[in-house]
Amino acid sequence: MVSFSTLNAQKSKSSKASKTASLASKTPVNPIVLTVGPESISYSDLEGAFRRNMNRKNVRLADVSRDSVLDFMKLYANYRLKVLDAYGRKVDQDSNVKVDIEQNRKLLADNYFFEKKIVDPTIDKILERRKRELQVAIIFVEKKSDTIASFQKAQRLLGIVRAGADFEKIAMDSSEDRETGNKGGVLPFITSGRILRTVEDAAYSVAPGQICPTIVNARGGYFIVKTLRNEPRIRVRGSHILVFMSGKDDSLNASKKADSLLGLLKVGQSFETIAKTHSDDASSKDKGGFLGAWYIRSKGLEGASGDVLHPEFERALYELKDGQISGKVLTDYGVHIIRRDSTQVVNLEIEKESAKKEYKRIYFEEDKRKMLDSLKLAYGWKLNSEALANMLSKTDTIKVISDTIAFQHVNNRSDILYSMGDKGYISVGGFVDTTKRAEYRAISANYMGCVRAIDKMSDPLIMKLATESLEKEFADFSGLMKEFRDGILLFKVEEQEVWSKLKFDSLAARAYWDSTKTHYKTDLKYDMSEIYISNDSLAKALKARIDAGEKFDNIAGEYTERSGFKEKKGRYTAQTIKESKFSAIAEKKQLMPGDIYGPESFERGYSILRVNEIIQPREKRFEEAISDFAPAYQDQVQKRFTEQWLSRIAVNYPVTKHIDKLDEILKKK
Repeated sequence: MVSFSTLNAQKSKSSKASKTASLASKTPVNPIVLTVGPESISYSDLEGAFRRNMNRKNVRLADVSRDSVLDFMKLYANYRLKVLDAYGRKVDQDSNVKVDIEQNRKLLADNYFFEKKIVDPTIDKILERRKRELQVAIIFVEKKSDTIASFQKAQRLLGIVRAGADFEKIAMDSSEDRETGNKGGVLPFITSGRILRTVEDAAYSVAPGQICPTIVNARGGYFIVKTLRNEPRIRVRGSHILVFMSGKDDSLNASKKADSLLGLLKVGQSFETIAKTHSDDASSKDKGGFLGAWYIRSKGLEGASGDVLHPEFERALYELKDGQISGKVLTDYGVHIIRRDSTQVVNLEIEKESAKKEYKRIYFEEDKRKMLDSLKLAYGWKLNSEALANMLSKTDTIKVISDTIAFQHVNNRSDILYSMGDKGYISVGGFVDTTKRAEYRAISANYMGCVRAIDKMSDPLIMKLATESLEKEFADFSGLMKEFRDGILLFKVEEQEVWSKLKFDSLAARAYWDSTKTHYKTDLKYDMSEIYISNDSLAKALKARIDAGEKFDNIAGEYTERSGFKEKKGRYTAQTIKESKFSAIAEKKQLMPGDIYGPESFERGYSILRVNEIIQPREKRFEEAISDFAPAYQDQVQKRFTEQWLSRIAVNYPVTKHIDKLDEILKKK
């Protein structure tokens, strides 16, 4: 039977739920939380600005304290006020500002274009492939001087294995890479980005057990590729107990010992305890047999080492299920008893940045060149091969193209070298003149060098055409450009309103110092004298004479070997512990005025030290304190100028903070 109190509780929950639903229906999902003049800034706009400007890419505003959100809202409102003032003054129409904006856009646009068109799709493909790992076998034929004969050999071998011949046997007999050939062509497990790209593409293109139907052409030779296995890529944590085997004669003893250890495991003894007591692997026994890191077949042990396990060990580890213990596994090291502890799916997000870095290091420039060449064709770019050939026939190809001698005999300067439809052209003469610039200095005047120079000249126009509509194609690029544009305008208007006015006014600075001068004090200093002697025995003898009553100054004036200090009787100007090692010694040893210390080994000799006076800290005079208070004073002045400026702007661009809307969102999240 349901009690009355339970019914009341249900009604209360129902009532609260309906109120919450009603509130949710009244509150927009993305309300306007801030208005600055004509600008309406939504919650998501504010959150995006917070993430970008506070370098907290994945943080939600809802996870930040309310006070911090309100502080940032104030900062962001001030930022928008300054930018609006810049537009109001038409700073964006200034010719120098336009040049700055255009130069920044070019840098941003080129990088953004290649990221979106090449890098991001490629990394997505790599990460998708990295969900799997493959075991591949290859037959390699080296490219020799007679490449036709090499290719024909590769074709013949491909035909043989596709007709049904044993791939492993053919690899052992005929592969010209003996390291893999001796293993039947079988490679360790691979995944995307861990092998030659052309071989990788071939391996991923066919099902397990299949041979790629075409020969893979790589820089060093020709590959015939067979995919043996294609499996989910996982990371495995494993442990083992090793019974070391010193040689074949010791195999029986090792096997018997392993049997006895397996027997102990079967009756319930702890794997970790047996590993610590009986394992011969010094690197893992103290960890209860744990290998020390997670293992991925296509990567090795995670961490700095990246060590790859013995194939038999690896095979046994991956055949087990979590918690299972193997039988005896024989490797070159001895007999292993292996336990698979646990399994995880590989976190591809963790690998994303390293994959991108590797891709950019190895393949990006090649892919970038291919894209630029394809864009050239799309935009109607044409090379006049005949004009290029004529130019090269009169060129000193041993020179670099910036050398005035290189093209001195070229006689077809008026010929068009390359053109791009209605976008213009460049003549042979124009090309020759352009190569005199410093950026072309290291390029050879041969065919490849000239092609490289032509690319260097034409690529900027290609990129200008390719990126001219990026703002329309990508909303985030439009936002990125707006931020850069606003940043440049902010810098210019802030220079006018604040930084150009920040002059050091000595009268105002003195008034500031006068109100804060008790904060600025000199450091404790030690007035000290030294007798420096290179000979240990003499130093001790002199110290004994001082102890016997002779005056320190007299002995210093006669004996000190430090250059320029005899006439000073060894006396230094007063110094702080940061300025002088002697002062540091005096502080450490708690020496008092009149105390004598040493001989102390110092530099290449021995020092006898005397504390003449300890100068206590005092208030600094105005001139002494300037370096201490100037930053705070200038900061105060800068804040005053900024606040006065913001007050003036806010008259034209009122700021309204919709705190109620912000609070509703923050409470919900």
